[in-house]
Amino acid sequence: MPLMDIPVDFIVYDDITSDLLKFYASFPCKLQTCIFAYIVKGEVTATINLWDYTLKAGDFVVIVPGTFIQIKNLSNDLKISFMGFSSAFLKNVNFWKVMSQVMLQIFTKPIFHLSEDMGSVISDMLSLLTRASQLKGDLITRQMAQAMMEVIVEMLIQSLKTDLATSDKNMNTREQQILSEFLQLAIENYREEHKISFYAHEVNLTLSHFCSVINKATGMTPQEIIMNLIIMDAKTQLKASHTPVASIAASLGFPTATTFTRYFRTYTGCTPQEYRNSK
Repeated sequence: MPLMDIPVDFIVYDDITSDLLKFYASFPCKLQTCIFAYIVKGEVTATINLWDYTLKAGDFVVIVPGTFIQIKNLSNDLKISFMGFSSAFLKNVNFWKVMSQVMLQIFTKPIFHLSEDMGSVISDMLSLLTRASQLKGDLITRQMAQAMMEVIVEMLIQSLKTDLATSDKNMNTREQQILSEFLQLAIENYREEHKISFYAHEVNLTLSHFCSVINKATGMTPQEIIMNLIIMDAKTQLKASHTPVASIAASLGFPTATTFTRYFRTYTGCTPQEYRNSK
């Protein structure tokens, strides 16, 4: 399956416009990189993993490796400060250790609306790194990138912890744990395990109780979440590669191309080949 990564350790821009992002509006992409993006002005509508978001000035989005994203609409006045880290770079820093405690929350809630002061600080940091990256001395800029990444992540973690402490009041601790466990299981197993009974068993709940908890927490059924992951994966493979439909079907856990085609058409209204040929 095609994965979008960065060929260098990191990239940083303080003035990305809508023209540079139109590629990501063509079809869903599964990212292997980590991206920080701060909306300076304008507006973006995008699907990130399972949910649609409208990003406006002051919003900060964190895209972690393994995320599906498709941009739907871009305003003409869009301006974004952007920082991206390659999968190779992430392995050499403590990104996963720092992020592990809130990774699943970021999967479901990747958007932070920053205060004006925090937004200004992060925007200034990205601008500084943009200027520094234009100078000679790769080691210095790599060290700066790592330091800034860690500072930004820590700021967001503290913000997220505050939000988590005051939100989800209708969910008790056990329900939050069930949701986190299910999302992790879904991300890791959606290709092989399509039946909801598998996930209910893994979190030690009856099927009806499990479905009730997930629906309460997300507004979606467990089946809808698994379906969305499968369909986004399929769309990415269909548009970003020439892999035969039968091979895509096999990679997603379907016994035959016919079974996959029926499933895909049920949820999208078209066959895999029709989707691949569409503009």
